[in-house]
Amino acid sequence: MPNFLINTDKKLSNIFKDLENSKNIGLDTEFIRESSYFPQLALLQLSDEKNNYCIDIFEIENNSLIIELLTNINIRKILHSSKQDLEVLHHYFGCYPKNIFDTQIASNLTDCNMSISYSNLVKKNFNVELKEGSWRTDWLKRPISEEKIEYAANDVKYLIPLYKMFLNRLKELDRLEWFYEEQNIELSKSNIITDPKKAWKKITIPINLSNNQLLRLQLISEWREIKAIKKNMPRRWILSDRELIKISTSTLKELPLILDNSKQTLSIASKEKVLSIMNNKDERSKEDKSLKLDLNAYNKKISKCNETILKICEKYNVASALIANKRDIDYFARGCTDIRFLKGWRFKIFGKLVQ
Repeated sequence: MPNFLINTDKKLSNIFKDLENSKNIGLDTEFIRESSYFPQLALLQLSDEKNNYCIDIFEIENNSLIIELLTNINIRKILHSSKQDLEVLHHYFGCYPKNIFDTQIASNLTDCNMSISYSNLVKKNFNVELKEGSWRTDWLKRPISEEKIEYAANDVKYLIPLYKMFLNRLKELDRLEWFYEEQNIELSKSNIITDPKKAWKKITIPINLSNNQLLRLQLISEWREIKAIKKNMPRRWILSDRELIKISTSTLKELPLILDNSKQTLSIASKEKVLSIMNNKDERSKEDKSLKLDLNAYNKKISKCNETILKICEKYNVASALIANKRDIDYFARGCTDIRFLKGWRFKIFGKLVQ
């Protein structure tokens, strides 16, 4: 399959008809996100049954054709490990792609190797060794070399064949329903584009947080997310997750010293905001009582889950982390009900066995 660099609006218009008439297209992005909250899109790669296209976003003035393609419900967009790609596409083009097929999700549901990379998937199924090193490339540098074009094109070259292969496997295993259920949850817009009020859910939370400590963590995570978005900087440049937990569980007496010794220098206004959050008396948490655990019951639930999951994974030949990770099992043992294995296909094969 030949590779083409698309670096003018005219060239994009010339290939659009072929892409528009394709039932399936491979899709990938190259972006930079080392020092910003939002990813900076540098290159968009597309493939159909005949060609690979590398679209130089910096040289395209009219994005309407790309937006039309991304939102066309009749064209299946095939990606691998697509969460960050979907995020960058949404940020840059202001739309959320429709009709997605993620080959990593499909692979997770048909193989015991969890989250296998695209290059390893290509090597395993097509015996093709892709050149490594594209992730170390400066994709913002121009002009784009032939080597870079080859790197980028290879990232979409095998997506359509992988889609066809996985579609057949999912049908043979009677797991196509699992796949669409999983993908609809994992790749929903609300799961990709972080709501500041829900930013705390991406933090690994200690078991013994009190109600007020959890509330403070939620509020300070929301503040950090909003600030990171406003300043377009990584969250960790404001406060790390570990620092958020330390602040949320500290006393007011301890707090000034913790803030003064944070890895990032906080402004006076930021310190005052954190102190204000720590003093918050939100009516959602009127008492500060510890979350009590019956350790005996807790340990029994953990053991039952761990024993059961080994049998289930062997039966279905999938990775244990796909069914339930340590955090899922921990929350379940603590009495939480908003657990992914208490819903959908996971409940049918595992959740109902440990209830």
